This record gives sequence, structure tokens and C-alpha cells, in this order.
Amino acid sequence: MLGSSHAQSRDKRADPIKELILEGETFLVDDHPAFILWPSQEKRSTPQPWVMYSPTLPRYPDVHEKWMHQQFLDAGVAVAGIDVGESYGSPEGRKHFSALYKELTTKRNFGAKPCLLGRSRGGLWSSSWAIRNTDKVAAIAGIYPVFDLTTYPGIKRAAPAYKMSEADLAAAIKQHNPIEKVRTLAKAKIPISIIHGAIDKVVPLKQNAARLVEIYNASGAQEFVELEVVEGQGHNFFEGFFTSQKLVDFTIEHAKAGAQAKVPSKLMPPPEGVNVLRDITFATVAEQKLQLDLYRPKEVLGPLPVVVWVHGGGWKNGSKDRCPAAWLAADGFAVASIDYRLTHQAQWPAQIDDCRAAIRWLRENAKPFNLNPDRIGAWGSSAGGHLVALLGTLDAPGNEGTSSHIQAVCDWFGPTDLLTMPPNTISETRTEADIAQSNGAKLLGETVRDVPELAKQASALYQVSADDPPFLIMHGEKDPGVPLSQSQRLHEKLLAAGAQSELKVIAHAGHGGKEFQTPEAKQFVLDFFSKTLKDQ
Repeated sequence: MLGSSHAQSRDKRADPIKELILEGETFLVDDHPAFILWPSQEKRSTPQPWVMYSPTLPRYPDVHEKWMHQQFLDAGVAVAGIDVGESYGSPEGRKHFSALYKELTTKRNFGAKPCLLGRSRGGLWSSSWAIRNTDKVAAIAGIYPVFDLTTYPGIKRAAPAYKMSEADLAAAIKQHNPIEKVRTLAKAKIPISIIHGAIDKVVPLKQNAARLVEIYNASGAQEFVELEVVEGQGHNFFEGFFTSQKLVDFTIEHAKAGAQAKVPSKLMPPPEGVNVLRDITFATVAEQKLQLDLYRPKEVLGPLPVVVWVHGGGWKNGSKDRCPAAWLAADGFAVASIDYRLTHQAQWPAQIDDCRAAIRWLRENAKPFNLNPDRIGAWGSSAGGHLVALLGTLDAPGNEGTSSHIQAVCDWFGPTDLLTMPPNTISETRTEADIAQSNGAKLLGETVRDVPELAKQASALYQVSADDPPFLIMHGEKDPGVPLSQSQRLHEKLLAAGAQSELKVIAHAGHGGKEFQTPEAKQFVLDFFSKTLKDQ
């Protein structure tokens, strides 16, 4: 598998398989089943608005909520959750919620602030996480949600989830009980909308939703909370709980607003002596903004040669943030770290089209940023290595107004022949169903067996010609994800065609890792780009 995501696609052998009430996908995060209910392709957007749902036990979301979730999807809002068992808002459960949030916001371009939706005990899940992550929450919606764990499930039942004795949890209840910390939400002005039955005996209205409203009012945040009490109803499957248009509209509104907030991430500061301009839009495709970060030395002497960094992640994960090539800017280069459409947003050739669009933008805007439009190279790892190798070998469109041709390629362990990549081929351990779920199949829209010519067009090995720019190819000796032969064959093909190529096999290295971060490895890269891009 390309990339370093904690998420793994679930296959038919996974046990148990989570059944979904609507179209979506299941995968693992922290070895726990997770899911996304997806809007139709034409209704998705970037950043993707979303609802973080709870409780995500194996049977939830269930059929009673189908209408509600369909409204979210129809509005372009995804729904996601992670099964954490009867965690009741415990630290262990919150940890897995954070892992899901990180997976979706940093690797799948989901919005920075989801709207949390908690049903019944799911209120404990959502409110406990929100209290400790107010900067990551757009709003909270609830269907008879629990906020006071002493009413449900009670201290005795909750204690095992908190890995505490009943007495210890009782003694520390103010630290762990969400209702005791609701003021944190009120202070942060987190909007809340709840529908609750007036005669609920399982989750009593008075100690839960009504008490939360009292706390919001006492905190001067009354404008941020709304409670709809359904007379004559308890803790049941009354249809009105699950067809509340007010609750649906509230959730959609805040999920969409939250998607426009900036992801609260701890971005790496630029290296010493380097400035960075972040989030520069280089293209807009179907209302989706494609952006880059531009790193430049603080002291610039003349137009700078440019190295474009293309991230990995199996074409389905990753982003321009935390660029590992930024250090080159301290050595007299400009480094442009770019985003491109991932496979859940668009399929091949969107990814290479976006890379070409970035090259063209850099050329067209070279003067105001003091860049050298005639000296542009590309560097990428894994799926990014695949794309930069194609930037160097695949013929550019004939109708380009501005050239997307590059002058140098540094390919780190990228797949170069999709037809022979192990995840795309049937074997004793890999079925046809498996290869249909491979990253390659998601990239192309079908398996390589079904579209071999398209797979060749998306493989640098079949695009090599004598006029290709110089290549530096670096690959781990023991790479378990992309066989070393993928790079060896490309290197040999380039040389046979009369192009320049150098292959560095990194001893004992796997698919990336610390062996690629040594001073020696960096020196290979610096020497290569200095030789190919800087004026002699």
C-alpha cells in the first residue's frame, strides 16, 4: 500500500464487516472499523463538509436514521464515524475519535470543523470529545442525547470503559462527566440543537438536555442553544425524532460552515532562513481550489530555480502540508508543495492534469515571485514519485498555452508500471475482489486488467523517450510496498532510450523512512538539482 495512512480498506475477509445503511465505504482507523457515507460524486466538494456521528456501534447508524442521513448526503454533506464499543465518552474512545478526525482532515480533505451528531448514548461520545476539542467542532446536534453519565449508563456500567473501579469513577465524576464541563462548550459558543422526549425515562430530559440549556443560559450563551421537547414521547423510535427538519437544517448549515474553517494543524515552521507563502490557489476545477505552498530563501539573488514537491499517499491521501522538501529553499531554490485531486474526488488523469496546472501557474507567475521559469524540476515520493516520473515522461497536451515541461525529476520509490504492481495483480493471496479495491483501481476507475491501455498511459515505464529530462531515482532495498524492480526497470529504460538517469538503492530501507532523511540522502538530491537546475 502506498502512503503511511493508518486507514486500510476493508475487504471481504474482514470480520466483522460493518453494514452501511447508505452508499459509502468502510476502512480501519487504529484497527477499529470506520465508515464514510458519501454524497454522490457531483455533490462532493473540497474541503468536504461532514458530520461526525455517534454512537458508532456495529449496528449504528440504523434504518431509523436513513431518511436523516440521506438529507445530509443530498446536501453534499458526508457522514463519518468510528466503532469504539461501549466507550461512554471515555479517554480511550476519545482517542479513536481523534484518530478518525486526523485521518479525514489531513489525508482526505475533509473540513476542519464537522458538526457532531449524537443519538442517545452517542451524546456522551460527541460531547466528551467536543469539550476537549472545541477548536475542531462546528456544532453539536442530538437526538435524546446523554450528557450526564450518572443517569445513563450509570457509574457502575461506565466504570469498565474508563478503566476505573466504580468508587474511583464516582470520586472523579466531575472530571469525566460531560454535564459538569458544558460551560466549556458555552464559553466557546459551540451551537447546539437537540430534540428530546418529554417523558424519557432512559435519558431523563431534566438532567440531560434541559440541564445543558440551563448551563448555556447561565453562561450568557442562550442564543447558541435550542431544544425541541416532544410531548408524550420517551426514549423510542417515534418518527418525529428522526425526521426533524429543524435538526437536519441545523446540521447541514453548520457542517458546511465548518468546512470553510482552516484546519487547525501544527504546521512545521519553515527552515531557518526560509519564508513560506501558504495556500496560494493555482487552479480551480469544478469549484474546487487547488493550492500550493511556496518556500523561498529570505535572501534572494536573482530568479530562483524551482523544485515542485508532489506528496504521496496512494493517490487517495496526503496533502501539501508539512513539505519534506522545504529544506532545499535554504540552498537557493524555491520549493512549491502542491495539492492535487485525490481519488475520491476525481480519477485519472485528473492527478497529472493538476500537477501540470501547477507547473504552468509557476511559469506564468514567475516574475512576481522571482522564479526562473526555465528551470523547474519535480520531486515526489511513492504516489508522488509516480506523478513526477510521468511529468518527466508523458507527452504534454498539444494545446498547452504555457508549457508544463520540466527540466529534472527526482523520483522516490514511485510505482512506474501499474500493470505489474502487486496490489493490481491476482495471486495466491490476492483475489479479483482484492484488486478491485486496490489503490490502482481507484486511480483508474477500473482494474488494470480491465483497462490495460489506460494503465500503460498512467505508467512512466511505457512513456519513456530520448528527450526526457534527467532523472534521479531513489528506492529502498527492502521496499515492501513498491518493489525495487519498478525503479530498476524505469532506470534501464531511460538509459536505453538515451536519456540521463541515476539510480540510488538505499541499503536496508523500506518504503521511505529514516534512511531517506540522512545527510547523505539529502546530498544526493541537492547535488542532482544543483547540477540540473542551477546556472552553471
